[in-house]
Amino acid sequence: MSSKQNDQAEALRQAIQDITEHKPEETRQAGSDEEEQLEQASVEIDILNLPPRNEVHKGNHKMRWKLNLPLLRFIFMVVVLLALAGVFLWFT
Repeated sequence: MSSKQNDQAEALRQAIQDITEHKPEETRQAGSDEEEQLEQASVEIDILNLPPRNEVHKGNHKMRWKLNLPLLRFIFMVVVLLALAGVFLWFT
């Protein structure tokens, strides 16, 4: 058990040592390179030239089932009749 704890402590010591030996100049240069790449990759959007909202969201409608009271009553009666028919056929 103690050897396992020593291994964990050694890994932590190595990580801390790597962090303390890290040179900040390299990070600034790498950070600026990343920022330049992000700026080049980003696309500017002209806010004044956007299409209307209703055109953008035209095709995003979900199909919705409207269940009114007569339809629900019909479905309920069909289920009850099927259940009664099943019980009748099972016991005869």
